[in-house]
Amino acid sequence: MALCRYAAFVKPRRLWLYTTTIFLLLVVIMIIDRKGFISLQVIIQGTLCFLKIRFPLKLEQMINSCRCPSCDDQNLLQTELKIGPSSRLWDGLHLDQLESLQGHLTEGSTKEGRNRKTKVGTAYHPSMNATYRRMMKDLIVVFNDVAKKHNVTYFLYGGSLIGSYRHHGMIPWDDDVDIAVYEKHKPNLKVAFSSLSKTFKGIVTNYRWKLAYRHLPLIRKGISWSYPFLDISFFRLTSDKVSDADTPWADRGFRYKICDVFPLVERPFWDLWLPAPRRTDAILKATYDLDMCVSSSYSHSLEIYLEQSFSVSCNTLREYYPFVVRRTVNGTVEAEQLMLNNSFIQTVMVKK
Repeated sequence: MALCRYAAFVKPRRLWLYTTTIFLLLVVIMIIDRKGFISLQVIIQGTLCFLKIRFPLKLEQMINSCRCPSCDDQNLLQTELKIGPSSRLWDGLHLDQLESLQGHLTEGSTKEGRNRKTKVGTAYHPSMNATYRRMMKDLIVVFNDVAKKHNVTYFLYGGSLIGSYRHHGMIPWDDDVDIAVYEKHKPNLKVAFSSLSKTFKGIVTNYRWKLAYRHLPLIRKGISWSYPFLDISFFRLTSDKVSDADTPWADRGFRYKICDVFPLVERPFWDLWLPAPRRTDAILKATYDLDMCVSSSYSHSLEIYLEQSFSVSCNTLREYYPFVVRRTVNGTVEAEQLMLNNSFIQTVMVKK
């Protein structure tokens, strides 16, 4: 399949020339290797590596190879219903005004897997007030604008993709926004950073880049950014996979089928529509258990690891926070209803 994917984009004359050359090489190898020390799989892999080096696919070619007649309209449809005077999507800014979690949650076990009930304390309390959420939203808007202007391909990632899928916004107890940018668009992103107004600044590091506010105090000594900020990871493409450019994360399961990611769609994130993987459910279910709500293991406002992370059934939190409930409208359309306990907030329709 991967070999066919590359062959599909090579010009016919060149394909004939290189195919003939490879065929002759195979004949020579088979004559020399009469005892069969070199397997056919090794030969095919070597051929694929040759094609990948000689004909590296562009992002647009990868995306086009994933398109099909029934996939071109994968973008989310407009909002169907909205309670309240505004026609906009729910802005998600006032979680701090919801009824606070009463007492201590005791269901589930620690993330480390100790099978015992444990007090969760404030692990699931809102980690950002309305002011910080509004500032985070402004960062998202700024990034989305410059990304479009400078041809930077990105999508919601990690906890923020979970947030869009499960809450139509940030995970209520999360404290940052995660996005993934195409690795080869780093030069574009640097140019985009240089075009920012004096209010914002882009931070380039050897690991994850940031978009933050310029004039706020730095988090602490040794940290060159303020809080709140956007956490910018990078993804890379292979013949048929999209993976985290940071190898340890890719090895932990952040590696997906390219046609589960592209072409990108848009998903609701508060009252914004942001790029997301085409098959968000498949992406998330490959890495996470979406029925379990995991508390933060890291404080981005302090840039330190927390002592403990917890995991409880999401049903435990439905009376306190908005959750998306899904129902199939027909074979191709699914309704995402955002509910707070039994109170309806909004519905969006999405192509399955």
